[in-house]
Amino acid sequence: MKQNPIRTLPLLAALLAPNLAAADALGVWVGADYWKYDIGGTVRYKSNNSSDDIDANRDLGYDDSSLTSFYVTFDHFVPMLPNVRIRRTNIDDDANGRLTRSVTYGGITFNVNEAVSSRVQLDQTDVTLYYRILDNVVSLDLGLNAKYLDIEATVSGAVSGTESATVSGWVPMIYAGVGADLPFTGLSATADVSAIGYQNNRFYDFNARVSYDTPWYVGVSAGYRKLKLNLDDFDGSYADIEFDGPYAGAYLHF
Repeated sequence: MKQNPIRTLPLLAALLAPNLAAADALGVWVGADYWKYDIGGTVRYKSNNSSDDIDANRDLGYDDSSLTSFYVTFDHFVPMLPNVRIRRTNIDDDANGRLTRSVTYGGITFNVNEAVSSRVQLDQTDVTLYYRILDNVVSLDLGLNAKYLDIEATVSGAVSGTESATVSGWVPMIYAGVGADLPFTGLSATADVSAIGYQNNRFYDFNARVSYDTPWYVGVSAGYRKLKLNLDDFDGSYADIEFDGPYAGAYLHF
């Protein structure tokens, strides 16, 4: 988890250099998205027994929630240097539920039919370094995304006590994005994904959106985002959980 994916960028640049497409000028996008998401899946902590999986919906009572994420993108005209996008997403949600069976979470065994409260905090910072391979009506971006995860999941029982699981570190991911413009309209459709899989852990972050650029440096967008975390003994944590749903946003483009 402590790998530094930025060290691989010179190799990526060497492979892509013959086909790189540079922008005509420096472009900067600053934006925010309002994301309405559902939570689903299971979590487990410091147990190899799948019978200790805790269902986020059935056991803990999670349903849907919302947040605002922020991003800034720098798209420049220097062919050998990567473009940069930085996105910040902070998930902070809590719920109340009741266990239908006895489960062990960390050092605590919670009783059957015990009322539980829980809180999940999943702070993410994505630093994406990418090259534009095509840049006309259709665009193609390839690069690397370094995702920093800072996760804390706390479960408190009315009788048994409280246990918290924490996970943090950098996750290097492969990044790809495609887009298409409808000429003379300001409309465009884009999709991108960051993904990696290793040692039975799987991560991906998928976005698809439709955007409209106005003539006044302001744009609006609407789309769908899905974040998937599949952890297998990741600092003692096990999870197969996802956050997905529609979003809408606005941005400034200089």
